[in-house]
Order: sequence, then C-alpha cells, then structure tokens
Amino acid sequence: MDIKNHNTKRENPVTRKWLRIAVFIAVFVGIVLMVFRYFGFVSKTIYEESVSHLTEVFHQSDNMLRELTDKNLTYLHMWGENLQDISNEDEIHDHIKKAQEAAGFLDFFFLSADGNYKRATGENGYLGLQENIEEEIRQGKDVITNVAVPGKSQLLVFATPRAHGIYQGFEYDAIAIAYENSDIVDVLDISAFNGNAQSFIAHPDGRVVVDHSSKSWGNVYNFFGVLREHSDMSENEINELSDKFKAGRTGAMLLNLDGRNYYLIYEKSDIQDWIFLGLVRADIVNSSLNSLQRSTIFLVSVVVFCIAAFFISLIIQKGRTDLRKKDTEILYRDELFQKLSMNVEDVFLMLDAKTYQADYVSPNVEKLLGITVEQISKDIRALGKLHPPECEDPYKNYLEEIQVHEQRERDFEYVHMKTGERRRFHNIAMGSEVNGKKKYILVMSDRTSDWKMNQALSEAVRAAETANKAKSTFLSNMSHDIRTPMNAIIGFTTLAVSNIDDKKRVRDYLGKILSSSNHLLSLINDILDMSRIESGKIHLEETEVSLSDVLHDLKTIISGQIHAKQLELYMDAMDVTNENVYCDKTRLNQVLLNLLSNAVKFTPAGGTVSVRIRQYPGKVKGSELYEIRVKDNGIGMSQEFVQKIFSPFERERTSTVSRIQGTGLGMAITKNIVDMMGGTIEVQTEQGKGTEFIVRLSFRIQSEHQRIEKIAELEGLKALVVDDDFNTCDSVTKMLVRVGMRSEWTLSGREAVLRARQSVELGDAFHAYIIDWRLPDMNGIEVTRQIRSLGDDTPIIILTAYDWSDIEAEAKAAGVTAFCAKPLFMSDIRETLMTAIGQSQSESEDSILPEAGSDFRGRCILLVEDNELNSEIAVELLNEYGFLVDTAENGAEAVEKVKNSKPGNYDLVLMDVQMPIMNGYEATRQIRALDDPALAGITILAMTANAFDEDRKEALECGMDGFLSKPIDIEELISILHAHLLD
Repeated sequence: MDIKNHNTKRENPVTRKWLRIAVFIAVFVGIVLMVFRYFGFVSKTIYEESVSHLTEVFHQSDNMLRELTDKNLTYLHMWGENLQDISNEDEIHDHIKKAQEAAGFLDFFFLSADGNYKRATGENGYLGLQENIEEEIRQGKDVITNVAVPGKSQLLVFATPRAHGIYQGFEYDAIAIAYENSDIVDVLDISAFNGNAQSFIAHPDGRVVVDHSSKSWGNVYNFFGVLREHSDMSENEINELSDKFKAGRTGAMLLNLDGRNYYLIYEKSDIQDWIFLGLVRADIVNSSLNSLQRSTIFLVSVVVFCIAAFFISLIIQKGRTDLRKKDTEILYRDELFQKLSMNVEDVFLMLDAKTYQADYVSPNVEKLLGITVEQISKDIRALGKLHPPECEDPYKNYLEEIQVHEQRERDFEYVHMKTGERRRFHNIAMGSEVNGKKKYILVMSDRTSDWKMNQALSEAVRAAETANKAKSTFLSNMSHDIRTPMNAIIGFTTLAVSNIDDKKRVRDYLGKILSSSNHLLSLINDILDMSRIESGKIHLEETEVSLSDVLHDLKTIISGQIHAKQLELYMDAMDVTNENVYCDKTRLNQVLLNLLSNAVKFTPAGGTVSVRIRQYPGKVKGSELYEIRVKDNGIGMSQEFVQKIFSPFERERTSTVSRIQGTGLGMAITKNIVDMMGGTIEVQTEQGKGTEFIVRLSFRIQSEHQRIEKIAELEGLKALVVDDDFNTCDSVTKMLVRVGMRSEWTLSGREAVLRARQSVELGDAFHAYIIDWRLPDMNGIEVTRQIRSLGDDTPIIILTAYDWSDIEAEAKAAGVTAFCAKPLFMSDIRETLMTAIGQSQSESEDSILPEAGSDFRGRCILLVEDNELNSEIAVELLNEYGFLVDTAENGAEAVEKVKNSKPGNYDLVLMDVQMPIMNGYEATRQIRALDDPALAGITILAMTANAFDEDRKEALECGMDGFLSKPIDIEELISILHAHLLD
C-alpha cells in the first residue's frame, strides 16, 4: 500500500470535521442575523400597523365630527328660516323647545355679533368666546367656537347668521346652539381602546377646541403647552410639529409623555382650520400586536432552537451514523468473513511473530482440520500434531524466515484430528506489520478435493486409454472373428464350385457356409444391439408368451451345439404354476440364448450344462417372480474378470478363451436387457469349476388363460416318476397331483421295476409311468422293457432333454407310449398324458410353409431392389414358390409401374428402403396418393437391412403394411406372404 495515500486518507476525516464545524457556525450566525432582521421587521411592521390602525380610528372620529357639524349647521339653517316665518314669541319658544328635544343640544341662543345672547326663556347673558366672531357673522359665515358660560363647563357653540331679527326686544344677528364637550366626545365615540384614547380638536397654533384628555393634565387649552410640560421633545421639534399643523399635514409620530410612549396621530380636519389630534399609549395599542410579537419571537426562538437542535442532532446523528456505519461495516466484514470462512476450504490465522500466539483463527478450522479454535489459540504447536508421523513440524523455522511484505507458499499434508483422513493443504504465509508489531498471516487452503479430482481425472484418462485400448483390441478381435466365418464362406464356396458335380460334398459345403453365415449375422446383431442400447433406442414390447415354448425353443436352438460338443444338457421347471405370462419374448430369448451359448462355448467336451426355472411369489399383485439359473461345469472365470464381465468389449484373456470366437458384447447386452426388464442378474463362478448365472425377472401372469388342470379319467389313479434328479421327481410329482393323480417317485431304474412288480402283485398297479431316458443304473428304454415283461401295458412316457428321433424306433419297440421333452411344464405333462390315454385335444395345424409351386401360383409380386445380387436371390426364392416376379431398380420406377398397371396386375410389392433417386418411404407415400383406390391400396411390405424398431415404426407410418429385415429369413418371408395373400 502507498503510505502517502494512506496518510492522505487518514487526514481527510479531520479536514472534513473542521469543515463541518465552520459550516455549522456560518449557518448559526446567519440564523441569528436573520432573527434580528426579523425582529426589526416585526417592530417596523407593528409600528406601521399601529399607526395605520390609529389613523383609521381617528379619521373615523373626524368624519363623525364633520357629520355632527354639518348636521347642526343644517338644523340651524332650517330653524332660522322657520323663525323668520313665526312672529308669535310663544310659538317661537315652543318651536325651539321641540328642536332641542329632537337634536339634543344644551342651549339655544339668540346671539348678537358682540357676543351677547338671549335665551328662549328670556334670560340674557354674554358668551365668553375664545375668538372674535363678529367679523365672520357680519360676513354671513357660519361659526363654530368654544365659549365659557359662568357656572357651566366649556361649551362648543354652532352659530349661523342666516336668521336675524328681534326676540323679546333683543336684536340678534345670529342664532346658536351649544353642546358640552362631554356630549361631543360621546357623540364622536372617541373613547376607543377601552377609554384610554385621548383626542383633541385644536387650531394650528395649538389652541384646543375640543378636549378629551387625561384628567392628570387638567383642562388643556393649548396642545403645545402639554408637550412642553409633559414630553421630552425639544423646542425645535415642537416648532417643527407646529409648522406641520399650520401646513395642514396629516401624520403620526411616537413620543414620550410622562415616561410613557404614546402614538400621536394628527390629521387636518375639513372644519375651518381645525387639526384633529389623537393620543394613545403605545403599550395599549400594541397589546395585541405585542402578544403577536411575543408569540412570534417565541415561535421564532423555538424554530431557531429546533433548527439549531436539528443541526446539532444532525451532527450528532451523523457522527453516530458514521460510527454505526463503521461498526456495521466491521460487523458486516466480520459476518461476511465468518460466513465465507465457513463456506470456503481455507483456514485463516494471524500469529504474533515473537510469541507465536494466535491473534485470530477462522472458525472453519475445526471442520477442515478437526481441531478447535481454542486449542490453536492456547498453543499453536497443536497444528504440528496434525502432521503424519513421517513428517516433522516445519512451522517455526519456516515462518521465521519470512520478512515483512514477503510471501512464501508450500504444500503440506495433515491428518484430520477427528476423522483420521489425510488431507492435502496449500499454505501461503505472509509477513506483515500491524501497529509496529510483526505478524504472520497464514492461509491454509484445503486442496484435497482438487487432488482427488486430479486423481479422478488421471483415473479417467487411464480408463479412457484402457477403453480405447479395449476398443482397439475389440476391433482387432472383431477383425479376426469376422474374417473367420468370412474365410469359411469364401473357402467352402470355392470348394463347392470346384466339386459342383459331387452333390454330397456340395451339400456338406453349403451347410457349413450357412452355419458360418448365421454366425457372422449373430456377430453383426450383437454389435448393433449394443449400439442401440447405448443410444437408448431399444424398447421392450410386451406380448403374450408361454415360458414352456420359450424354453423348448431355446433347447431346439442350442441342441445342435450341445450335440456337437458332446455335452450333457439338463433343463427342468420347478414349481412353475403360471407358465403363461406377458413379456418381450425376443429380448427374453436373447438373454437366455446369450447365457446358454456362453455356457456351451466355455464348457469343454463331456461337460454338463443345465437350465432351471423356478417360480416364486411376486411382490406385486398379478405378477410372479421367475428365477432362471444357467449353470455349467466349464472353465469358470477369475474374480477379477467377474467385476467387469458386464462391460462392453470385455473378454477374459486366457489361452483357452482367446481361441473362442466372440465380440465381448454378449454379457453387456444381457445385463442391459435385464435392467430394462426390471430384473437382476448375478454370477457365481470359480476358475476350473464352472459358472452359474442367476436371472430374476418379474412377469405379469395371463390369469385369463388359466385352464382346468385336472383330468377326470386319471383322477385318483396312481403314477410313478423315475428320475435320478430329486428336484425333477419333486416337480413332476406335484404336477401329477394337480391333474388329480396319486404320485410316487424313485431315483433308480431298478427300484422302478421292483415297484412295478410289487404293484401288479398287490393289485394296486400304476396307471402311468414317467421315466427319464438317462438313468445312472439303466436307461429309460431298458426300464420300459422290464416293466412290459411283467405284462403291464400301462402308458409309459419317456422324459428327455434331447432329440429322441434317433431312439424313437427302439423306444417304440420296447413299449414306450410317448415322449415328453424337458423342461416339463404343466401344459406339457397334461398334453402328454391326454395323448397317452388316447384323448389328446391338440389339433393338427396347417403348415404355413406350403410346398414349392402350390398356393402361390399365378401371384405376381413387384420386387423393388437396387442391388442386383439381392434382387436375383429374391427372384429365385420367390419363383421356387410359384410367384411371378417383376422388378424395379428404385422407388421412382416402382411408382411408375404401379401407376401404369391395372388393378390385379400386382398382388403385392416388396419394397427396399434405401435406394437411389427415390427411397422406399417416399415411393410408398406416392403410391398411397394415387387416384385409383385399388392401386393406392396395394399391399406393400418393407424389405430392408434397417432392422431397428424405429425403422419398423417409420415404415408403418409412411403407409407400408409389413416389415421384413435382411438377410431374408425364408420361413418368415413365406409366413408373411401367406398371411397377406391367402389368409
């Protein structure tokens, strides 16, 4: 890490801290200044609002005074005119009285210009006018002035010169009415602000016309006198105010009277030269505004406090948040590191370089090493105990060599303390310095899984190499195995051509050619089956199957090889009560034939091969479990080879096996088919002693095909079973009991003859003998002769696992009634017994293989085949059976021939699939699309080397009626032609 950058990063937080403090102070000062400016603004606003309010109040009072003045002068004008029309003094007196009641004035005066008056009541006097009004009266002007009347308070007099004359001998120049000042104040309602407002009506020189002031000031005659006496205004200020009065200005000011602040409002009145003056204490005017101001100040203070508190809390919160964030980051890092360390294959340690004390140990150390954190923290040498005994603890010296900022890597092996498992670690040790102290940081990475993966990859590479080698060996073997029958085919064909006139030798050569061809075909089928199994294209097809037919067919197929190798074959069925089942017969045959072929192949001459089938109760209702054991006493196998016997291309490499032809695929195919059928297969073997394969398969039984087993004619009669195999005796005895007979058995031919003699002598003769052909003491034919010599004509049935054609004449001469082939099933013994007593229910079946030239004469077949040799063979074979054959070399030619033919010209089409120009599928589709339904519906059979199920499915989907695989099986071909043309 760059130290300079690191210091810069450390200084940045301090700089940011002082910057935040400076910003806070600036914001606080700004807020204080704003508060002071706000207070100034509020004070100014309060003053302006107060002055505006007072001006409005006193302006209204002035208006009311003007209205009062106008009203009284109007009254005077009206009364003056009325008085001019009245000459009777009593009427004048009554008129004045009514006017006083209506207007509410104090007195009515008949006034002379010099100030003398006469009341309506006749009293005389003089009005003490404050100003000379004679001139104005002479000029005919209305007069309003203050007067003083002895014994009364100061009056306000309204006079008009419009009425003049003589009343009770008094010559008057004007009439006047008078009001007391208190009446004027009441009328004007200038007692605003709860009576605390003072008002004056004065002349510009300060002389007061109407006085409504504080009692503490007494009667006020001049307003400027009050100011000089009670205010702190200078003479200049008073003179300036006087000038404003004289100039008729309107305004307001704040002045101090007797130590109290007052608002002074002055306004020029429209009445003469009067000035309307108003005085109100500032605290009274501002009482509501002061409350607002106090509330505002309080609110602002609260806001300022809240803002300050908010900023302070922000700073505190920011500090706490930063601290919490750092704590959270630390917690997150710690949690993340804890979780990571628990889910990774790395152990982290920090050690003190001096004491080797562990400052930190990741918690996953117990999982990876089987040792606790506490053990390592207590003593780091606990790690040394994990090394295998052959290793020394290299840690201390290893770490001491590491300098600060240095890193070293090494690989170690540890033994897990709890499991004892050896684990491989890649260790990285780093020197570091923390707060001036040297530390070692150790990262121990568990590479065991990587090591195992590498080992597995190495094994996989070796396996792949082995597989490649096996395939190479397989190809080499296949080359040999394929060339062997091919060599025989070519060689014997050459010999047959060379000896064409020697029919016996040619027949022998052709038989060998056919045998070699069949062997070559079996090799090819094995390879194709394995390919289909590995690609997942093989499928099971369940049909109704007779296990009796399966085993008898198997015996027929294998008997030639048994006879050729001079082997003994034993086949029997144990406790098989349900021989009719549902399964894939082809695949079952393939499994059993593979196992039996191997048994024959690897058993030397004179050996024994046995097949035994036994039925057990099934685990699923409607199904039974069948166990098939194929056993031989041949060369056996090594246990090492048994482990891989079911792998493709595997063959045991011994001098004996290497001479035997095979692909190494048979057992792999067998295992895959058994697995697909849901069964199991196991092998028991010992070299030099033989091998036994045990196959267990579960089949659904054909419950609807269960027959009544009892034979009424034999019920209660006694039978004797003779066989040197106890299991066969037991099995046959149980079957005889099921048909209703009483059964006995013996393992010896001599004892059988003895029992026959005793039964005749005791009058309890046997009514059936079932005797094995090959008994150890005498064969079944000899036993038959001796029983017949007793005069016993009871039916005798010979059991054999071999072809009895060679001994049939001798056996019949000896007295044998019938033959029965092993393995013996319930259907076999029942049918044989019925035949023996002359009540066989079997019906002769018509052969599906007609004689050459019969049945098919006149039938015409269109053969579509692009291969000239295949076409020639097929034509010759079909001609042998009487068919007329027309040929086409490709699908397009076939379509054209069918299209141009007439219905009935062709009875059937044999269609190859893979052909140039147009394949068989497309040709079939075009034929099916012809307009003539008779031609479009012609029978079409596929005849192709594509022998897989998917090929069969595609053929049927495109419109074909059947499927034949190449090379052509003559029996299958004639059978299918018979079904389509004659049935």
